[in-house]
Amino acid sequence: MVDMLQVLEGLAYVGFIAGAIFAVIELRSLSKSRKTELMVQFNEHWSSKEFEEAFCKIRELDTKDPREMEKKCGTVALWMTVDYIDGIADLAYDKLLDRDWVLTFVAWDLIWEALEPWIIDMRQKIGNPAIGHGLEWGYKMTKSNPAQYSPELVPPS
Repeated sequence: MVDMLQVLEGLAYVGFIAGAIFAVIELRSLSKSRKTELMVQFNEHWSSKEFEEAFCKIRELDTKDPREMEKKCGTVALWMTVDYIDGIADLAYDKLLDRDWVLTFVAWDLIWEALEPWIIDMRQKIGNPAIGHGLEWGYKMTKSNPAQYSPELVPPS
């Protein structure tokens, strides 16, 4: 025969399982909300007049000479672009942001290939091999598996 204590234990187990399921669902929802919040913050910066102007100058570069790059873009524009994109990549590299997510929404090849000569020159000038590390990492990751990280292939979510 089933006594009251067994019924209460069964209810406690059911309640525990229901709570665990609810927690998992909430965590998934929180993760999506966090990604949305981050994307909005990234876009606020990318859409700023200063960043847009800097990035347009970089996209229009037709030289691989670091001195010419600084003349055409300005040192501040180059540093602003490298620091911002590099910072996002460093967060993904350190697994503080979802790597796959970060690697799909930046045109790593375009940015790295345009800025590589300047970044290499700055590394040598300043003596800091970490300059542009995240940017180079993002480029290498997306080049090693272009089908996985191609921004054109990511469906809107």
